[in-house]
This record gives sequence, structure tokens and C-alpha cells, in this order.
Amino acid sequence: MKTSFLLFIGLLLSNLSSAQVSIGSSVSPTNLYVSKIKEAEFDYLKTTKTYFIVPNELDFEKTKNLISDIWTFNDIEFVAQENYIEDDYVLENNTIIRIHDENYALVKRQLGKNDKTVGMWFVKKFELISYPSVKINKKGEKNLEIYEFADVFFTQSILNRFQNSPHYREKKAKEISDEPDYYNFDYGYIKNYFQTLNDKLNKKEMLNVRDGIVNTKKLKTLKEQTLFIPDWTLKSTNAFTGALSKIQEPEELFEKYEFPYEMISHQALNDKILSGEKFYYLMHSQFNEYKLLSIIDSVTGEIIYLVENKGYNIKSGDLKDINKEIE
Repeated sequence: MKTSFLLFIGLLLSNLSSAQVSIGSSVSPTNLYVSKIKEAEFDYLKTTKTYFIVPNELDFEKTKNLISDIWTFNDIEFVAQENYIEDDYVLENNTIIRIHDENYALVKRQLGKNDKTVGMWFVKKFELISYPSVKINKKGEKNLEIYEFADVFFTQSILNRFQNSPHYREKKAKEISDEPDYYNFDYGYIKNYFQTLNDKLNKKEMLNVRDGIVNTKKLKTLKEQTLFIPDWTLKSTNAFTGALSKIQEPEELFEKYEFPYEMISHQALNDKILSGEKFYYLMHSQFNEYKLLSIIDSVTGEIIYLVENKGYNIKSGDLKDINKEIE
């Protein structure tokens, strides 16, 4: 199984702002469809040793303790990014979890004119890859067999997307000037995502976001329980420029949601997850022209609701659909 997982491509502007776990082999680089991983491939992965490369943005000890408490799938060792030399770890039967973090631009060459940016896409994800075979050829070069099993990808902020857009204007960014680069690249969210990844790998289960998830029994507990929502979901983005188009009022967005909810900052929600408190929260993600809505258990990381729809911004109709599942 030689795979290339989620290569993020878009035309004009690809507002890639995903927050999700994907386990499976990509069918096409332009969509989220994945094909099946064989049971023998899960079995192989479990026999390997995983090296978790801790990115410089995260505290090494805090990340090590967090992931060590979660990870039961196979042996795991932690390496600081500054000490990571790729060639030393690209060895047969090694598995690596590392950050892939790049911005790309698709440029059109114009004869006699300045080059024109016609497409952009963004990647920030932990990728889980393994090397079942590493052979040295006569030139001393490594010939690799690469298994790319899974991605944990993050929600890019509107500010970060806009700043990387050819349409960026500082004046238009005033209302979002205090945003981080990624809303959920923080310890609480990372904890929940890796809980899901670890659980699925142990069960030899794929996670195809386009299959959707509706756990009716657990959703109905939201009749009485408060659903927490990070307040950045109130912000709508312009699909073509990446700029902020409007900030919705909670009453406007939740006009068709009949049950308890509470808006909360992304920082406060992260801290709430780390506190160990049991609750459910809504996550709005985006992949090119598709939006993903999920509801996540703060203690286990379990996704009890996952749906993909066309569009860029969360709307009251999306909450109406969730409301129907809770009724």
C-alpha cells in the first residue's frame, strides 16, 4: 500500500481549515475520499516503533506526557524537532508522527506581465507514516516503501488564510488581527484528536470523514447538556479572497437550535478539555469547498456527529440538522 494521503489543492483560493482525523488511503488529492486499509497493514503497523517528533511550537515535556497517557497502540518514543535528522529515523519498520506544515501557491506565468497567483492551499497536520522496506541501492541511496496511514489536521484561522492570500490588505484584517495562526493547534484539541486516532488504530478501523457519523443515543443527551462552541465559528469568510466577510450573532446562528449551548473562546475551550470536565463541543472545519461539522466528547475524543456539506461557513441550517438528530 503506497499512499499519498491528503494533498490539499484548490483553485482561486483553497480555504483549507480542517480539524479532523483521517485514517485511510487517499483516492484523489482533490477530495477527502479514502480507500480501505487492509487488516494485515494494521497488524504490521502495530509491530513497529513510533517516533513522535515534537514540533518546536509545543513544549516537549508537556506533549510527551500528554501523548504518553493516550497512546497504547504500539511502542512510542519522543524526539524534539530540533534533534530530528530524518535520515536517522527513515529505517525499516520505523513509524514516524511528524508535522507537515507548508503553504503553497499555484502561479500562472503571464508573458510580458507579472506572474499571477491563481490558487493557494495550506497544510498543517500531524502525519503518521511508516517504512516497511528501506533498501540501499548501488549509489548508496535509500529506496523507500512508504505507508502513509493517517493525518491529524488543524483549523487555519481566517487571519492566517487571509495573510497568505494574494488579496490580503492589512486594513481588512483589523477585526481578526489578534487571531492565532491555527485555532485549535493546542494541547486540549491535540489530546482529543490523538485519542480518536489511537482508538481507531487499536480497533483496526478507518475514519473516512465523508462517511459521516451520527450517534443518535449520545446526541440525545444534548437535550439537557450544554453544547459548547468556539466563538470563531461565528466568523464567516469570503470564499474568494479569504477575508472576513461578517461576524454572526449567536442568536442568528442558533435560531434553529432549541437546546442549551454556550459560546466560548478557543483558548477557554482548550483549557476546559484539559481540565477533564465531561462535555460535548462543536467543531467547524473546512476542506476546499466542503465544510465539516463534528461534535466531540471532551473526555474520550469520540466523535458523535460528523457531517460534510458543500459550503464555506457554518449556517443556521447546519444547526437545524443537528437539532433534528437530538429531538
